[in-house]
Amino acid sequence: MSVQEQKKFVQTRCAFCGRKEDIPAGHKDYEKIRLNVKVVYICDHCNNKARYDADESLKPKKPM
Repeated sequence: MSVQEQKKFVQTRCAFCGRKEDIPAGHKDYEKIRLNVKVVYICDHCNNKARYDADESLKPKKPM
């Protein structure tokens, strides 16, 4: 990787699981993360899990 290609990634940490990720320049949160280190970032895996859990909690409970 050249020096210019390395600058097109920003490394950040997920707020839920703590996994480090390299965010490419085309990502929707790239500019926010690049300009402000204190931005809350949630990875795709945790985002999908939170959405699934919220959808499941809204479903009616089945009677026994």
